[in-house]
Amino acid sequence: MEMEHRVIPFSTRGWRRTYDVFLSFRGEDTRFGFTGHLYNTLRHRGINTFMDDEALERGEQISEAIFKAIEESGKAIVVFSKNYASSTWCLEELVKILSCMKTKELKVYPLFYNVDPSEVRYQRASYGQQLAKHEIKMKYSKQKVQNWRLALHEAANLVGWHFKDGHGYEYEFITRIVDVVGISKPNLLPVDEYLVGIESRIPKIIFRLQMTDPTVIMVGICGVSGIGKTTLAQALYNHISPQFEGSCFLNDVRGSSAKYGLAYLQEGILSDIAGENIKVDNEHKGIPILIRKLHGKRVLLILDNVDKLEQLEYLAGECNWFGLGSRIIITSRCKDVLAAHGVENIYDVPTLGYYEAVQLLSSKVTTGPVPDYYNAIWERAVHCSHGLPLVLKDIGSDLSEKMNVIGSDLSWPSIDELGIALERYERVCDGEIQSILKVSYDSLNECEKKIFLDIACFFIGEPVSYVEEILSAIGFNPQHSINRLIDRSLLSIDSSGRLMMHDHIKDMAMKIVQQEAPLHPEKRSRLWCPQDVLQVLNENEGSDKIEVMMLVDLPRGNDVLKLSDKAFKNMKSLRMLIIKDAIYSGIPQHLSNSLRVLIWSGYPSGCLPPDFVKVPSDCLILNNFKNMECLTKMDFTDCEFLSEVPDISGIPDLRILYLDNCINLIKIHDSVGFLGNLEELTTIGCTSLKIIPSAFKLASLRELSFSECLRLVRFPEILCEIENLKYLNLWQTAIEELPFSIGNLRGLESLNLMECARLDKLPSSIFALPRLQEIQADSCRGFDISIECEDHGQPRLSASPNIVHLYLSSCNLTTEHLVICLSGFANVVYLDISYNSFTVLPACIKECINLKTLLLSNCNQLQDILVIPSKLEDIDALNCTSLTSQSSSVLLSQV
Repeated sequence: MEMEHRVIPFSTRGWRRTYDVFLSFRGEDTRFGFTGHLYNTLRHRGINTFMDDEALERGEQISEAIFKAIEESGKAIVVFSKNYASSTWCLEELVKILSCMKTKELKVYPLFYNVDPSEVRYQRASYGQQLAKHEIKMKYSKQKVQNWRLALHEAANLVGWHFKDGHGYEYEFITRIVDVVGISKPNLLPVDEYLVGIESRIPKIIFRLQMTDPTVIMVGICGVSGIGKTTLAQALYNHISPQFEGSCFLNDVRGSSAKYGLAYLQEGILSDIAGENIKVDNEHKGIPILIRKLHGKRVLLILDNVDKLEQLEYLAGECNWFGLGSRIIITSRCKDVLAAHGVENIYDVPTLGYYEAVQLLSSKVTTGPVPDYYNAIWERAVHCSHGLPLVLKDIGSDLSEKMNVIGSDLSWPSIDELGIALERYERVCDGEIQSILKVSYDSLNECEKKIFLDIACFFIGEPVSYVEEILSAIGFNPQHSINRLIDRSLLSIDSSGRLMMHDHIKDMAMKIVQQEAPLHPEKRSRLWCPQDVLQVLNENEGSDKIEVMMLVDLPRGNDVLKLSDKAFKNMKSLRMLIIKDAIYSGIPQHLSNSLRVLIWSGYPSGCLPPDFVKVPSDCLILNNFKNMECLTKMDFTDCEFLSEVPDISGIPDLRILYLDNCINLIKIHDSVGFLGNLEELTTIGCTSLKIIPSAFKLASLRELSFSECLRLVRFPEILCEIENLKYLNLWQTAIEELPFSIGNLRGLESLNLMECARLDKLPSSIFALPRLQEIQADSCRGFDISIECEDHGQPRLSASPNIVHLYLSSCNLTTEHLVICLSGFANVVYLDISYNSFTVLPACIKECINLKTLLLSNCNQLQDILVIPSKLEDIDALNCTSLTSQSSSVLLSQV
């Protein structure tokens, strides 16, 4: 069981886009004309633009590269030309662009180039024809084509531009576009809301930068930790970055290089400044790439928190790496490192003056004025902070908690009460910053301390949503505790939603753990240092003191992690185990049943230890879930050893169960059907699955898919109303019958029955579903569109007023079936009955008064078309070879 997650350190890649603009266009229409001119104009204005034929490195997979480029762009321009919809790749791009518009705040601009917006919005003319061809080919699922249609409609409703030949000069039109897109181009860094002392310090650094000098200049910003070097550099970046062709701010070089390596940071510089996602194999090979890509550009590069000479040697080795006029700014505690690199122009950041310190302290305590009689308290606080902003924020956060809220007003506590709070800081030895910060840690409750140490040791740089998911699985209430840590200035969240922590605070947290047993890592609660982890595992030194263990990347010189079968045996308290990117030998035979989070990429065996799960010789059967009541997610995707999901009634809080592509899975226990909190259940591609729960009582269910379960014959009874399930996917199953109780899927909007070859009828309850708008039943060759009659009279179909999209191609429909079908779906808007056997398009089709699209292609027995619905906009009768001349005339009248 594995959960894989890649961490990205906070740098410009965390909040800054790789590209300012992504261009989506049909190459054969506009690449060498309009779009090419637009691209050149954007680049000339300094707007970093992605155009697929330039930015891709040879050998990249185009789909992954372009999807990544979309995700890392700030804006997208979609050039809708005549043949845009003929490219399925363009359509997939569009779906992805609109997805990022909703999830990543991507700004999207449609541009209609010699096409009317209504053609795109309603898929008329060339757009309707091209989409019809995609459906006819049967290469793409109806759901995919429907997604394309919805994307076109949505995009065409956005505010954009419309250009027609003869209605103005093209270059003027392009200029207007670039003027709009170029607004607010600079990507500003997040800085503290309340800055103190910045205005007096930035001019002094700018003086050292000599901005009018055409040479390349390196400047250092030096000072002790907590003095505000990073904040000052961020504010400086926001002030001067618009003056450069490219800019990059690499935050916490010390931490990021230790965790990810210098090659990764070189990739970050190339991405941010050169606008290219280039894989750098190692830091040595990265140097010539940096020189080649940056030599001709005037760039701003800020390297924050540098502590080793090699970091500078590989990230900014020489001034001649960069174009004329470039500026490289380095923040560091280590002036000797700057000197060793030849950086002579250094700004020493001073501590805050008394009035600046009072101003910052007051801002953390209250938004209003401070009564004069608190001046003595403020003086004491400023004195014990030594003028360091980090410590002032910490003290201010502590004092703010002493404020009493009365109604909507703040009531100041007594001077004695604030004085007592300050005494804890004053007792700390002069100059010991970490000891001062530990005062805030000591004020936390036990749960908050555990969460603080977990985050500091393992999760800095991770998305807050991911960390909350992990901590919730352990049994914490992370949202409240994370907010409390933020209020205490021990933690922050950057603009990309990742957890951040000052390096002094992080060092303090790690020191707290190390002091639990300075010489014996096996007796500490948390292990993150690779050398410590290897020592404990290789020597079988694990103890019941260890609660969390993480190993990400083996240290140099250790190619293989050698595990004995008893490596984890004594770790009885282990609640979280995270192992990634390592090669293993040996198979562990023990895992703690206290374990709540297991993330192990490349697990060295096809089964888990026997005291953790039971493993028969021929399959993997999971049991013994008695101690996993808190488990909320299980992901067995691509687990070829799994043959059965056992009784998991002991996991009542399970919300997500992924079983996709478990090709040897045969049975899912009935208990799965009664997990009241289950929201997602997918078994896509489980080609051996035969037995599923006989009944579902899953009121919380919102996603269900059995697609490509080729041996699944029976669908479960639905014992309760389910409101949140909108899409049911049964594509390519062997299901023979749907139960009447399927009518309990009250929220169902779309039903996919494509290629359900054994399904011959539908229960009447389906047609009473209040929200059902779409049925996809293509290639159901034994399908009888009439429902099973409760009496033995004429086959009939109940009216289904809500269904507007109906896909019945290749269903072997006769004229009789078609008459019944049309009588039951009077409000259908989109009807696909291509590749069928009927001979007459009956006159009752005129009752389908809302029908706009009708697909009849390859109905080679069709002879007569008696009438066409009044609102029909698109009709496709390609390869209807038996049509009479009169019917052909009826079709031609629609053109």
